[in-house]
Order: sequence, then structure tokens, then C-alpha cells
Amino acid sequence: MDMDGWNLAGLSKGIHTALGRTGNLVVLLVFTTLFFFFTGQWLVSQGIPEILELRERTLQDIQDLFFLKPLRGLLAPYLSLKILYTFLFNLIFGAFLSTTIPGIIFFLPYMTAISRSLLVGILFYGVDRDPITALIFYGTFFFEFGGYCFSSAVGMDLGLSLLFPGRKGKTSRKEAVMVSLRDGMMLYVLVVIFLFIGAVWEMSWLHFVGFPEGLVRGD
Repeated sequence: MDMDGWNLAGLSKGIHTALGRTGNLVVLLVFTTLFFFFTGQWLVSQGIPEILELRERTLQDIQDLFFLKPLRGLLAPYLSLKILYTFLFNLIFGAFLSTTIPGIIFFLPYMTAISRSLLVGILFYGVDRDPITALIFYGTFFFEFGGYCFSSAVGMDLGLSLLFPGRKGKTSRKEAVMVSLRDGMMLYVLVVIFLFIGAVWEMSWLHFVGFPEGLVRGD
């Protein structure tokens, strides 16, 4: 892409083109995420003992996760640093290393989408009982998992292009992968936007309102 391609109009066109070539994967991932999120909610509502035990145990374990400790410790007084930390963590570990790089084996990001959304559905059952908690959660869910759908689509597209170069209109795997990488760069603009807004949304609410303790206890 030449330098002129980085202006707003060129960037918008590039994103639109990339979505045209990968939109089917994005739609699949969005549908999968929503389906398994609500499946997780349904499993808890049925009172299945194993699911309830998993939920309670995981909610307790969340409090000791290493990557959450800075948010409640050193960074706790500084909203801007918490936003930056959350954004970078989600971008690097939540998106790139977890959903894009594994896409070399094309189905791995899809499996990650299933497991993540199912677990989140189980953990956050009943979140809509409190309007503020629901607002924090569903806003964060929309932006973060929206970003992960795009980053997963990038990974899956890369893996599928290695297997089926014809899906990119190319005869060689090298050419197909190059097209996939260019599309991935464009989609990652959306990943960055979604994850940044998600970090601002989540951290701003939690900074001023606090973390809903009832949810941590599994109430």
C-alpha cells in the first residue's frame, strides 16, 4: 500500500475490501459467540450441578489471576494507565496471540471463540439483574468480543488461505497468504478500535463504580 493509502478514505476503502473478502468468517464468529454465550447462560439456568460447580470455582479463581492484580494494586489509582494496560493486554494476549497466530491451523480460533463465549455465558449468568452491572458487562462484551471476532477472522482467513489459495483468487499459496495478510492488517484497525473503546468503557465504569462484588461471589 502506498502512503496515500493511509489517509482516511484509503483506509476506509481497505477495510471495506477486507470485510468483503472475510465477512463470512466474521458473521460466523459473531453467530458462534452469541450462540454459545446464551448456551452458557441456559446451562446455568437449568441448575446443572457440574456447571454450577464450575461457575463457582472459576469466579473464585478469577480474583487470583495474575493479570488482574495490577488493576487492583499498582495501577488502581490511575484510570489512564488501567485503560492502557487493559487495551494492550487484550490486544496482545486476548487477540493476537490467542486468536490470530493460532489461525495457521484454521479451526483453532473458532474453537477458542466457542470456549470463551461459553465460559463467559456461564460466569455472567444473572448479570442483568442489576442495571449498572448489566451496562458495564454488555458494553464490554460488545466491544471486546467484537474485537476478538475480527482478530479470529484474521487468523482463520490466514489458515484457510494456506489450504485453499483459490478462495483469494490466487493459484499459489504465497500470493493467497499475502492477500490474507493485507486483509488482516485492515481488519486489525477494527480490532484496535473495538478493544480500545472496550478498555475505556470497562475501566472507566469500574474505576468510578467499582467491581460488582456480588458477581465475584457467584450471587
